[in-house]
Amino acid sequence: MKVLWLCDYPLSDMDLGGTAAWQGVMARRIMDSGAVELGIISTGPVGQFTQCDYRQVKQWIIPATTPLGRDGLPPAALVQAIIRAANNFSPDLIHNWGTEVFWGLLSARGLLTYPSLLEIQGLKGRIAKVFSGDLKPPELLRSIGIKELLKRRTICTDRRVFARWGLREEEIIRGHMFVDVQSYWVASHIVAVNPDARLFPVDLPLRHSFYDADAWQYSGRPGLFCIANYPVPYKGLHVAVRALSLIKKRIPDARLRIAGAHQRPGIRQDGYMRWVNRMIRRLDLVSAVDWLGTLNAAQIVAELKNAAAAVLPTFMETYCMALAEAMSVGTPTVVSYTGGTAYLGKDEDSCLFFPPGDEAMCAYQLERVLIDQRLAERLSDKARAVALVRNNPYTIVKNQLEIYRQVIAGGADC
Repeated sequence: MKVLWLCDYPLSDMDLGGTAAWQGVMARRIMDSGAVELGIISTGPVGQFTQCDYRQVKQWIIPATTPLGRDGLPPAALVQAIIRAANNFSPDLIHNWGTEVFWGLLSARGLLTYPSLLEIQGLKGRIAKVFSGDLKPPELLRSIGIKELLKRRTICTDRRVFARWGLREEEIIRGHMFVDVQSYWVASHIVAVNPDARLFPVDLPLRHSFYDADAWQYSGRPGLFCIANYPVPYKGLHVAVRALSLIKKRIPDARLRIAGAHQRPGIRQDGYMRWVNRMIRRLDLVSAVDWLGTLNAAQIVAELKNAAAAVLPTFMETYCMALAEAMSVGTPTVVSYTGGTAYLGKDEDSCLFFPPGDEAMCAYQLERVLIDQRLAERLSDKARAVALVRNNPYTIVKNQLEIYRQVIAGGADC
């Protein structure tokens, strides 16, 4: 069968870093199955609509900086180029990866008429409700720097952008009969918008380094590892910093190692990160915080194995690949209780939960792991056992291929 992906990342031999790279893993696993001829249209670092095939995959890339019109779509000429490429590939099915961008509008509005499967990744309309990460008005003001003034963009304006896109998101969801969902939380929000949608539960594959990793071992070192991929408050980095401050009152050697593209030179620095850096200085934590930058899969595995615990302070997740990766290594993880994390982990069994934004409870749960070896090892063993079954790539690909077959058959009957 021929399947055309509409997604945000083109296939390449480069490890993109972060957790988004799982999409390339999924593509390669599907290609290796021999059951699918794959085509891809994605955004990427090009100046114009470009065909850039990858191995046996037909691939087209549009400029990632393309502006969208009031209708939520790129300029008409680019839309027509996308339609021509799709028709040239002539797929049996289109797989729309995410509602965060315009791809799903093409099927929802009948511009692409092939059977279409919608994959839910993030829900901007829901994220808008927690975008500010519980920052108080004075903290929001202190997060406005030179960059924000020059670009006329602040946390509040970005939150409104997410909220406005939520209307497009609902249009996309209403316009799709077949939807992949990665958690019961996602399913609840799809059904709330489109009760007639047919939902397919799916899990996501991990990158190869996580399957190859040796299991985490207790070391007694009080190091904490935090992944917050983007410098936005709803990822909760400030919660992890505040929790560290509380932990150090009782465990002075505790330190926090942070992965993600957060620190930038000069006026390129985001105002939110300037505020976080000022908070770190005010709390006298400069020597206890390590900024790691963007890490590839092997580097993340190394950090997870060396850490006493992982902390994921996010305010909103539909799935939480960072949690799935930490569980696969067996690193004891303290994570905020949100829709996707609640699906992946079980409190006091395979992870420890805390309410989003609650730095006191976050610190308390982390301290438990730091001082209780038996608890840490019990969480580790259970998390790894659960993750390696749930995220088995062969099971995931087999399930996805069966979903493709059902959508093609169902779409032909519509």
